[in-house]
Amino acid sequence: MSKTFSLEFEYEHDYALIGIHSTLEDFRMAYFLNKHLKIQLRRFKDDLDFPRKKCKFPLFKYDNKATFTSWSLIANKYSFLNHVSSSRNILFEEEIKTSFLIPEKKTVDYFIKITGDINPGFLQNTLDKINHTYKIITSYHIDPYSLRSKDYLIF
Repeated sequence: MSKTFSLEFEYEHDYALIGIHSTLEDFRMAYFLNKHLKIQLRRFKDDLDFPRKKCKFPLFKYDNKATFTSWSLIANKYSFLNHVSSSRNILFEEEIKTSFLIPEKKTVDYFIKITGDINPGFLQNTLDKINHTYKIITSYHIDPYSLRSKDYLIF
């Protein structure tokens, strides 16, 4: 009689995740967050790329060495032109498609991921500042464990 053992690994998500609703472009979002939160988000040299899904998401990062925290701003939506085969009877040969980083949160425009030792008071203070930022409709804390696609936030 042989026994079978299996080893399962669950990545521990040790970060705070904030969802933001806004109509701002990504670079303007980073500018206003920098201004109101007194951080220095900069465009990361490489986008978060998903070749199989034909999408890439711009990534802004800031490492605060004084507080040992790392901030990341990433868009949840990526729109691109998709060429449609001419065999179908359609008026246009191109259509705009939208991909989502976290599909179960389609209404969220941006995510802020804060890695480090985050206490609830700091998180609430950050949310208050974000909610008072120009052209931000709302922001709120999201529990990473409630997301099916949480592994896309590992970067």
